[in-house]
Amino acid sequence: MKYIKVAVCDDEENVTEVISSTVKTAFGKRDVAADVETFVSASALLRRMNDLVFDLLFLDIDMPGMDGIAFGEKLRSGNDKTDIIYVSNREDRVFEALKVRPFGFVRKSRFLSDVADVITRYLLSVPAREGHTVTVQSKSGIVNVRADEIIYFEGSGKFQLMHVDGREHPLAVYRPMEKLESELEPFGFIRIHKGMLVNYRFISRILVGEVELTDGEKLPLSRRKATEIKQRYLELLSGSGSVML
Repeated sequence: MKYIKVAVCDDEENVTEVISSTVKTAFGKRDVAADVETFVSASALLRRMNDLVFDLLFLDIDMPGMDGIAFGEKLRSGNDKTDIIYVSNREDRVFEALKVRPFGFVRKSRFLSDVADVITRYLLSVPAREGHTVTVQSKSGIVNVRADEIIYFEGSGKFQLMHVDGREHPLAVYRPMEKLESELEPFGFIRIHKGMLVNYRFISRILVGEVELTDGEKLPLSRRKATEIKQRYLELLSGSGSVML
């Protein structure tokens, strides 16, 4: 049986108990043993994570003191591996929360009916996200990079600049954009412009004529294909379990 470390954080203790019990049962039915810890404040969870790394967090958005989005931002400053599923009725803050790259959102009022589906999607996504490695020829030689760590590719003459999470400078890779798009489309990459191929997990929002990334950087968006790109982005969010409202 597989094993997973899960944390549940909500300022209402009775809610944490319901989520904890439901999550344990849902994982158990999928032959996964979930060790679940509960917290009634984001600050308490953050202190616990100084000693223990959780695989998955079920996190409320509205909480006294540090709210769920502020917690996510603090977490992402040093931890990009722990997945977050927001459980909240604050639909108006969904796109604000995208900057911390959560795995998903589940409306609190529909949690009991939707949790099984989001957990199934989560378990299916883990090997796909962590298992695919991109091997590219760069100026410095052969480089292997996990697909989920690539932010975007930027066309630059005869080569593409590969921007990787955690790297200060992009890598110049010798592979046509069309081939990169074909290989990486199944892993959530979207061609937002002739010279831009972006990992949807790093997209915060799509604006008029540009795409804003989770770090605030803005990239050009093809106006001709804007509707198609937005639709693909929403499909990826839904398909990953990201938006269940």
